[in-house]
Amino acid sequence: MSTRQDVDDAVRYANEAFRNGWRDLSFDERAEYIVKFADALEQNLPGVIDLLSREAGKSSASAGFEAGWAVMHLRETAKLRIPEEVIDNGDGAIVTVRHVPLGVGVAIVPWNFPLLLGVGKLGAALLAGNTLIWKPSPYSPNTACKVVEIAAKVFPPGVVQVLSGTEDLGPWLTSHPDVAKISFTGSTPTGKKVMAACANTLKRVTLELGGNDAAIVCEDVNIDEVVPNVR
Repeated sequence: MSTRQDVDDAVRYANEAFRNGWRDLSFDERAEYIVKFADALEQNLPGVIDLLSREAGKSSASAGFEAGWAVMHLRETAKLRIPEEVIDNGDGAIVTVRHVPLGVGVAIVPWNFPLLLGVGKLGAALLAGNTLIWKPSPYSPNTACKVVEIAAKVFPPGVVQVLSGTEDLGPWLTSHPDVAKISFTGSTPTGKKVMAACANTLKRVTLELGGNDAAIVCEDVNIDEVVPNVR
């Protein structure tokens, strides 16, 4: 159960790692780290799959599918690049557009796909030159803790961290003045709270929210009973 002091320490370590070298690496250099992490995760897959299966209530096949996709996601993410765009105004002026790293990112991950969604946020954030703090759901924290334990042996200190906790942890992270970006996957009501918290410090925020799935209504459905529960 992380404390507010744990949050402050993690953010400080992440900022130090960001300023002291991670942001200055090339895309190719950061990609090498990500590929090494994918290799390390793949070597530890049997244990990770077993943990994921027991913690999230998945069958071994389902957990294996998610873990395999996580490794593949890392390998494919490492191939991406954000090129500079050079604009010639025609009057001798040249404008170069660069997408520069933001700083410390926080990945808030739900319980149902705790590995794949966390790794997806991690790979993109690190490749772009940011550092990351992974906040798993309190219902499935152990998989994230194990994966970041593996990652911590690959990346420089402070680049990747994990904090688990209860309902207090999310607000401490989303309101922290030294966090630059929040990536949240979860419910719409919680997403509203995340966006409101980020507004106070003008953080960048990405929300992947529930409630937008299609529903197929079959002829035998009890409309009065089912419709109120389709959200």
